[in-house]
Amino acid sequence: MNKKRCHTLLPLVQLFPTVAVAAAVLFALPRTVPVLAAVPEKLTTVVEQPVEAASSEAEEETLSKLPYADGVYVGSSRGYGGAVRVQVTMENGSITEMEILDAPHETKQFLRRAKRLLTTVVETQSWEVDAVSEATYTSRGILGAVQNALTGEVVNNPLPPQPKPAATLVVEEFTAPSIYLDGIYTAEAMGFEGQITVQVTVAEDKITDITILSAEDEEEYLSRAKQVIPAILEGQSPNVDTVSGATYSSTGILNAVKLALAKAAVAPAEKTAPEQTASEETAEGTAPSEAAEPGETPVTAPTVEVVQPEEKSAVPVWLKEVWQQLFPADAPASSEPEPASSEEVLPTSEPALPPEETGIESETEGAAE
Repeated sequence: MNKKRCHTLLPLVQLFPTVAVAAAVLFALPRTVPVLAAVPEKLTTVVEQPVEAASSEAEEETLSKLPYADGVYVGSSRGYGGAVRVQVTMENGSITEMEILDAPHETKQFLRRAKRLLTTVVETQSWEVDAVSEATYTSRGILGAVQNALTGEVVNNPLPPQPKPAATLVVEEFTAPSIYLDGIYTAEAMGFEGQITVQVTVAEDKITDITILSAEDEEEYLSRAKQVIPAILEGQSPNVDTVSGATYSSTGILNAVKLALAKAAVAPAEKTAPEQTASEETAEGTAPSEAAEPGETPVTAPTVEVVQPEEKSAVPVWLKEVWQQLFPADAPASSEPEPASSEEVLPTSEPALPPEETGIESETEGAAE
């Protein structure tokens, strides 16, 4: 009987410690809940205190690093293609705002990347940050401009590597002609990297339009060089100044325009050429009418050749002397015979020419004899 009772009470005895522990927990739980609820608050307080202390220390360091008065400051520094100007706003000893005012010589895509530095400088309150990759020279221009605006120091950034032109710079000579022939003329000239082809329109002796057909130079420099086109149209001459910062490209445009206008030029001598040509054609047209027709034989007047006889004295000298002694006042009218007439020279078969053509009378020789 005793063994049976022991086996029956054994499970109850084993459950007693568990029941006792549960009763103790239930008894102590109401007292521990407020304590556990306060634990997170204490932990938050402990964590927040170092953060606040660290932020106050950072503010003190920032204020000591940027001891500048409140206001708006403007500075500039050299970028890739030229000066970059920025505006910096200071409030309560901190940089609150930044803006790029002018960067005309920077490539747009690189300037867009470098603008990330505006946010970085405001966050770090310093211009001593890393430059943006693939926009190094433009980034240096922005950061140097911030330093120049706040400190007034001149920041000389290193120059970027300069590309070499494809050919030596040559300026074409141009003399304005007296008149232009209307038309559209095309010519090309060397720019910075290659040929620049232009088209020039001339109407009513004036340059009315200039168009760039093709160019191998970069668009950044080519867009600046196009400023010479309005100047040419306004002055009606390609003898204008080149564009600073795009010297080779603007010179290439000017040279191409000069060569195109040279094709349209007309010299004063060339203007009279059509009239001379017309007169020559008229003379050539009248010449055949004056010439003899191929089927006719030209008739020419006969040529009479008068042969002069040798000079011979028909009267002896002694007879002259005797005659002069006998008749001193009446000397012979002529001691020399007259030249033979044309009737004696010409053969008897040919008819004698009229007296007006020979001018010699036949009676003269008979009288002399």
